[in-house]
Amino acid sequence: MAGWSALPLRDRRLLEWLFMGDLVTAQMAALLAYGHLRVAQRRLARLAEYGLLRGFWSANSQRPRGRYAYALTKAARAGLAQLIWDGELSKPARVEAPSPVIHQLATHDLLVAILRAPSSREAYLAGWAPERAIALAFSGYLRPDALAVIGVADRAVELFIERDLGTERGAILASKARAYSSRLSGHQVPMNVGFVVESARRAAALAYRLRHWLTEYELPGHGKAPCWVTVSDELVADPYGEIWRAPDGRRVSARDMASFQPQWELPSLGPLSLLTDHGPAALDDRLLRAVGDLGRNVWS
Repeated sequence: MAGWSALPLRDRRLLEWLFMGDLVTAQMAALLAYGHLRVAQRRLARLAEYGLLRGFWSANSQRPRGRYAYALTKAARAGLAQLIWDGELSKPARVEAPSPVIHQLATHDLLVAILRAPSSREAYLAGWAPERAIALAFSGYLRPDALAVIGVADRAVELFIERDLGTERGAILASKARAYSSRLSGHQVPMNVGFVVESARRAAALAYRLRHWLTEYELPGHGKAPCWVTVSDELVADPYGEIWRAPDGRRVSARDMASFQPQWELPSLGPLSLLTDHGPAALDDRLLRAVGDLGRNVWS
C-alpha cells in the first residue's frame, strides 16, 4: 500500500468500499465510482496489476453462464485494515466471506438497480450496508444479505434484505422471520424484513408461510418484525413501486412500510455515490454507526 496516496480518489474510494462490500463487477464499479464501463474495466485491470485486486470467473447451477468479478487480495485487505483503520477494525478480516460469490453478486444487483432508479423526495436510497458489515455488527447471530435505508420525505425505512436464489426451502426462509422478530421486535424503531425471491410462485408460497406464522407464532412480550416479499425482476424494474407483497396479500411500496424519524441527516444516493461527500459512509459499516446513534442497542 506504499503508493496509496498516488492512486486517484475513485480508486481509493472503491478499494475502501470493497473492504466491506467484498466483490464488484466492472458494471457496478462504473456505477459507483467511474462513470463509464470502459474506464472501470481499465482501472480494475490496472489495480489487479498492482496486486490490489484479483479478478476471477464464478458460476454455479443457478447462474451457469457465470460472472466475472473482482475482490481485494489478502495483502490489500491486510494493508487497508492498517492504513484506513490503523488496525482498530481488525474483526472484519476474521469474518468469513459471508455468502458464495454468485449470491453476493445477486444481492449487489439489487443495490445497482436501486442506485440507477429515478428517485424523488418521496422515495430515495439513503444507505446500504453490505453483508460483511452486518455480520460483524451482529457477531454472526443474524446474517442478512444487506440493510437498505430508504428515505421517505423526512422519515426513514430500515429494510433488511434476504436474497433467495431458490436453494433454501420455504420453511427455512420463514424461520428467519422468527429469528428477526426475536432479535429486533423489542426495539422502539421498527425494522422491516424483505425477502427477494426469483419467481412469483415462490413469492406466493413464502407469503403463505409467513401468513400462517403470523397467526400461529407468538413471541412473549414482543410484536413481530414486519415482513415483505417481492420478486427480483420486479424490484430491478421499479424499486420504489408497489412491488412488495404483505403476508395478507396486500401490495405496498417502500413508502408504506414501517418508518421512523431519523436523528441523522439522510443523504440521497445515486450514480457515483462513492465520489460524493456523504456517499461512502452511507455504503459501508459507518451506516450502522449512524443507525446506532438513534440510541437503540440493536447492534451490540
